[in-house]
Amino acid sequence: MLARSVGVLLILLGSSAWADTVHSLDAVGGQVKTPEGRAFVAEQMAGKPAPDRLGVQLSPGLSATGIAGLLVPSGDHAAVTLTGAKPWSGHPDQYVAIVCTGGVGTLDKEPRCARDDPDEAVPLHVYLGIIEAKAGSAPRAVAASGPVTVKIDWRESGLPRMPMIAEDANGAPVPFARVQGFDLAAYTIAAGQTAIGLRVGWQESYSGGGADFTALLLFLVDGDRLKPILAVPMSAYADLAGDWHKDGTRDHEIIDAAHILTVSSTATNGHFDLVAKARAGAWKRVIKWDSAAGGYKPG
Repeated sequence: MLARSVGVLLILLGSSAWADTVHSLDAVGGQVKTPEGRAFVAEQMAGKPAPDRLGVQLSPGLSATGIAGLLVPSGDHAAVTLTGAKPWSGHPDQYVAIVCTGGVGTLDKEPRCARDDPDEAVPLHVYLGIIEAKAGSAPRAVAASGPVTVKIDWRESGLPRMPMIAEDANGAPVPFARVQGFDLAAYTIAAGQTAIGLRVGWQESYSGGGADFTALLLFLVDGDRLKPILAVPMSAYADLAGDWHKDGTRDHEIIDAAHILTVSSTATNGHFDLVAKARAGAWKRVIKWDSAAGGYKPG
C-alpha cells in the first residue's frame, strides 16, 4: 500500500503547483507555507509541544469525571483517554466539551484522541457536547452528540493529495483517525445559529518523511442534540525523501496545500452559503444548505 501511494505522490509532486523540492532536511521548514503544514513540521520535526487545542487543561468548576459522566453513554465501557473543554465565545457559562474513549491513549504522557486503525481492538469513540457551568450550580449538558461517526469524502477536494485510507476506499467517505482540536471561529450560518468546528485528521509515516491531512467538521445545536452539518477536507501536507547527496544531505519533495472556510453573504434555504477556497490559488467551492439532509452539501 505504501509503495503504491508513494508512486501516486511522486506523480502529483512532479506535476503540481503545490509541490517543490528542497535539498536538505534543514530546508524543509522554509518551504512550508500553510499554517497547517508549519504546525505539523514544528511538532514532528522540531519537537515543539502542541498547543492545547482541545482544552485539556480544564477551567475551574469543571472536572474530567463530571464531563465524562454527562457525555459518555453508559454502554461505553472503554477507558477515557482524553477530556477537554473550551469556553464558547458569546455564550456565557457555556463550554464546548469533548470526551474520547478507547483508541491509542497517551503519547509521551500527553493524552491523545486517536486511533491507529479503524479496525483496532479498542476502537476510538468521540463524544461532543455543550456544557453549562454556572457558579453555585452543578454543570449540566445543554446538548450532546452521542458517538461522532462522521466520515469525510475526499473526492473533488481541491487538494493535491488524499490520505491512504481514502485511496484504498476508492473514493468512498472515510472515518477520521485523530482529533486535532476545536475550531471556534464564528461560523454564523443563520440568524442566531453559530456552528461549532472540530478539526480532525490523519497522519502517515514514510521512510525519511511523512504526511498530515486535516478536515473540518461543523456541528449545530438542535434542541438537546449536537448534530453534524458539514464534513470537508481542509489540508494536505507531505514530505517524501528523495536522492542522497555526497555531503550526506537528501532531497525532500514537499507538498503543502490548504483551504480556508468562510461564510458568504448569500443564503440558500435560510442558511448562509459556505465557501471553501484555497489559501493560495483560484480553487473554490460553494457549499449550500440541503434542507432534506439537514446540513451542508458540497456543490
